[in-house]
Amino acid sequence: MNISETVKIGNMELKVKIADTPALRELGLQNVEKIEGYDGMLFIFQEKGILSFWNKNTLLDLDVVWIADNEIISVEILPRESERGRIMISSPVEVNMVLELPKGRASELGIIAGTSVSLAPALQ
Repeated sequence: MNISETVKIGNMELKVKIADTPALRELGLQNVEKIEGYDGMLFIFQEKGILSFWNKNTLLDLDVVWIADNEIISVEILPRESERGRIMISSPVEVNMVLELPKGRASELGIIAGTSVSLAPALQ
């Protein structure tokens, strides 16, 4: 899988897997049963846009953190795929990054709208 990098959110550092290619973004956290050894997955896009994420083959409930221009816009919950079918959510505004964390983790960490996000130099 892709390499872990450190991302700073406010004054916290999170270790995340990076999804910055179409293939990695499409795979995302599909079939992941437990997030261990890292905090979540950061999806990086070259340009801002209204982005949509769905829960295809997702085994975990996720917090989806929408990020634009290195600032958190909002946090939304994306439930795991179930017998009721797949769910798709879209960013409320144009964003260029999305952070997926296990459900409830964003609240535990105090991740809220307006918090700054800093990438490692290798990711900029």
